[in-house]
Amino acid sequence: MSTQITDTPPTAEDVQRRGHMAALAVAEQIVTLSPIVPNDVTVTCHPFAPDAPRVDVYFHHSREGVEALAEALGGTVSTRPHRNEDPRPHVSASVVVSSVPVRVWSLLDGVAAQDAAVSA
Repeated sequence: MSTQITDTPPTAEDVQRRGHMAALAVAEQIVTLSPIVPNDVTVTCHPFAPDAPRVDVYFHHSREGVEALAEALGGTVSTRPHRNEDPRPHVSASVVVSSVPVRVWSLLDGVAAQDAAVSA
């Protein structure tokens, strides 16, 4: 009796499912280790890019939340005007955790300085 083992490549759905699971695991790590609990944590893994999951972490009007999580993850925080027609400060940090890109951000009240300030 012989056994034939064939390796079938994973389907797009399998790759997307693994992407979601990787991003969910990172989201769980973030919620566990964040000194300030985020208001929203979103996991995305599109079918057109199943091997590119990402996590988006939002703090409502909280520069402190962005800064604390960025520090915990080893990232750098930047502050810029949100848009040309909307000068409110947009505070953000981008890091990679376990090969998954993570964007941490908050939109504040007030007006951002014209030059993009970068803080720890």
